[in-house]
Amino acid sequence: MGNKTIFAIVVVLAAILALVIVFNAAEAPAGNCENMNLTVYSEGPIELSKIIEDVETGSYYEGYDNETLNWMKSLGNKEVFSGNGTFVVMDSYDAKKIPSQYVTDVIIIEHFNCDVLEKHSLGDVKYPKDVILVKNVKYLGEEIIDLGLA
Repeated sequence: MGNKTIFAIVVVLAAILALVIVFNAAEAPAGNCENMNLTVYSEGPIELSKIIEDVETGSYYEGYDNETLNWMKSLGNKEVFSGNGTFVVMDSYDAKKIPSQYVTDVIIIEHFNCDVLEKHSLGDVKYPKDVILVKNVKYLGEEIIDLGLA
């Protein structure tokens, strides 16, 4: 084999290695997840598609951020719990870790720890909400607030 053939093989192998490295870097999570404690209301989860539909049609979301909504649409089949000023988005496996109770006369707040992957704002709307994508949910417990209506 001549020097030109060996050189060509080395160049091809280096190009393939570079493509593999770039592909893996693009597909791997950023690694900059922030571990946080979050709280949501017990009534959930709600399908992400229903939240998206509500944002698109609800007057209280008039003026929503299109980029955030498009990002939400790109997440696919996810589940959502609502919190005070937040929509917390997760897969169904993590959503099953948070108890869901529909009750009257009390508010049940669920506490959990998770890795926050991304956070976006719905923008300058009447009732602003942050949309938080999470994973690795660890349920911590609940808090019951009596509304004194009974």
